[in-house]
Amino acid sequence: MNSTIEEELQKHGKHLDIVVGNSMQPLLRVRQDQVVLTKLEKPLKKYDVVLYKRPNGQYVLHRIVKIKKDHYIINGDNRYHLETVPKDWVIALMEGFYRCDKYYTRNSLPYKLYITLWCRPLTIRRFLLYLRQKLKQKRKK
Repeated sequence: MNSTIEEELQKHGKHLDIVVGNSMQPLLRVRQDQVVLTKLEKPLKKYDVVLYKRPNGQYVLHRIVKIKKDHYIINGDNRYHLETVPKDWVIALMEGFYRCDKYYTRNSLPYKLYITLWCRPLTIRRFLLYLRQKLKQKRKK
């Protein structure tokens, strides 16, 4: 019997999984990179990447862009829309990830540079992603 991610976190404190969606590109590549998820043991911060579980059972790995009293404002790095996520939906923190057999922690210099260059200018990035989507739609017509 396969255990759930929650059971794995409870038993071992960590969970390793392969990335299956494109919402966290360019940081995490679909079916190429693996994430190391850890149990929530400390307060979460802005720009942390978290795994949350929607009421329909779907797991989502996205980044916190704003912290409110009872919820987080969350966004995928490859998305321009924001999502409100209740704090009790969040089940794990991304501690790091593997890319091409190299491990990067969330405290590593390359990761911190990525945050500075890609995540902090969220408004500009959201606008650019929106334009990219509109151009794709126009080409399809």
